Amino acid sequence: MPVGTVDLTLAEMVDRHRLLYQGSGIDAKLNPLIRAGSSTNLRQKDILNILRTSRSVFFDTHVEVVSGHHTATYLRFESIAHFPELIQQIAGDMADWIRRMFQSSPITGLVATCSTAELLAQGVADVLHDTTGLRVALTPYSCETGRIGTDINVGAIKAGERFLALNDVTTRGNCVSKLGKVITDHGGVLAGMMVFARRDSGQFPLMNELIARHPFYYTTDLDMPQWEPAHCPLCRAHKPLLSWKDMPAL
Repeated sequence: MPVGTVDLTLAEMVDRHRLLYQGSGIDAKLNPLIRAGSSTNLRQKDILNILRTSRSVFFDTHVEVVSGHHTATYLRFESIAHFPELIQQIAGDMADWIRRMFQSSPITGLVATCSTAELLAQGVADVLHDTTGLRVALTPYSCETGRIGTDINVGAIKAGERFLALNDVTTRGNCVSKLGKVITDHGGVLAGMMVFARRDSGQFPLMNELIARHPFYYTTDLDMPQWEPAHCPLCRAHKPLLSWKDMPAL
């Protein structure tokens, strides 16, 4: 799509969403998307407030996500990350799950990416500092491609240490699974996985496999169907396509 067309499409989308978030109908748009996770103590209204306050969800658009899939409804976690109080709320709930889930088998630390997920990981570690003293190990992250690397500091994970893989958002489960492999490749034990949001809408088998295999925390499961480009109804309707990298803060 030509640059000028992208700019016009983005400008129209931003104007439309600013009006939407300023109006009284935003809750009716957000509520149907939200399903609270089975491990969270946050309620539907808490998750609604996080999404509304951060203006992090885009509706009726056409976005290519990092995985290459297309979606009409997109969550921009970077918008949530702009609000320290929201990160603190999510991290506090994650920390509470860790206390409950690993009371008899403590964990050593968290592996996350050098992205907005780092804010969540550090927030969790801060909450649990006085009781467990979790270490945070970070892998590289490319802002251009959205891909994560597998390098971590030497000695960040020692043989037999129990770590959790933590990411901000997952669609297919590939990134959080890759973080888990970083743990085991360095001799650690993958004790579980954590994300703020699933947005797979039950479409991708790997997510169900990971949840069945590991203790898995997610704050919310968001109803945001994804399509392969060849099967995308928005492509067939010739709706302009935006990249996840284009999505702005509102």
